[in-house]
Amino acid sequence: MAYRFKSSDRTITDGVRRIAAREFELISAMLADTHLSAARKVHEGRKATKRLRALLRLVGPSMPEARAEIDALRDAARRLSALRDRGALAETFTSLDLPDDLEGRLSPLIAPARVAAPRGSTKLLKAFGEEMLEAESRALGWDVSRKGWSALEPGLRKSYRRLRRAADAAAHADDEDPVHDLRKRAKDHWYHTLLLRDVFPDVMDGYGAAGERLCDDLGTWRDLGLLGDAIGALPADRLPKPELKVVRDIIGKARRRALKRAFRTVRLLTAESPSEYASRIGSWWKT
Repeated sequence: MAYRFKSSDRTITDGVRRIAAREFELISAMLADTHLSAARKVHEGRKATKRLRALLRLVGPSMPEARAEIDALRDAARRLSALRDRGALAETFTSLDLPDDLEGRLSPLIAPARVAAPRGSTKLLKAFGEEMLEAESRALGWDVSRKGWSALEPGLRKSYRRLRRAADAAAHADDEDPVHDLRKRAKDHWYHTLLLRDVFPDVMDGYGAAGERLCDDLGTWRDLGLLGDAIGALPADRLPKPELKVVRDIIGKARRRALKRAFRTVRLLTAESPSEYASRIGSWWKT
């Protein structure tokens, strides 16, 4: 796995540039792969930008240009969001435990809404690739001012603190916005765990698995919400109210189960204070 700092990195700057170069290499190869569907390219491209942004957030306090680079990567990925949301509905729909007759009638009704126009996909992906090439050229000059653990500790402490605060806000929220924020903070925490895997692989692998599970559950919760919105927007003559209620009840139960699992996992991952967590990881790094 190239997405991690290694003891062979002479400096943190070397590690950051090596990790970023590999991510940009993956993006270029993925976009050039004629065997991949547009939906898959959107999915993989967005994932790579999230890994890059998490890397920059980790070293951000020691890298003045990090904020601007994070914004550029986020804006580039955001322009692919509509294509991603349409593609995600297909997988989410098939995961539902719907009555066979209802599933058969619903599938063709929501299919047109989840398929992006080929020409639109091609144009957006081309623009995304051009933006990634520009970002890749800038990444060659990324420079982290601090050395060793002092370059990573502030960013790690900050991201962990944000995860704890987001988890608390989501647990006491009256609307869904705090849960969406928790999903973003969970991604950063998971990716930081992967970046620091080598400090203690036996332990960090377990943290990484828990972080991935948390992100999967929060992602499922989000995608089910998008699916519910898409189904709710269908014309009344295509899906009668009694059947709509059945579908919404099934989606609601699935969302609650996913969120319950997520809260259970995040409570375990945030059991320490930010200073305790950063200190423990730092002691392993220095050892």
